[in-house]
Amino acid sequence: MTKKEMHKEINSRFYQYINENFPEYTIDTSEGYGYVYLIPKRRDDSIEYHQSRHDLCQYNWASEKSKQDTLKMKLFLNELLTQYSL
Repeated sequence: MTKKEMHKEINSRFYQYINENFPEYTIDTSEGYGYVYLIPKRRDDSIEYHQSRHDLCQYNWASEKSKQDTLKMKLFLNELLTQYSL
């Protein structure tokens, strides 16, 4: 499997995880440059995901629930990355 194929599969599995476990988040891919935003109803709680670095970023002033969601997402993402040795 090439590196590009691995990135695609990691992203696909991550988005599937988001859709199954965090249905309150909308996945917005309109930004470009590899950035994807996970947007809940409260826009200040948006989470930024980068598709090639596979990292998550969030505002410091986000709600506690959103911070906990981000932590769960990071744990899942780290498990995925160790499976692919990235």
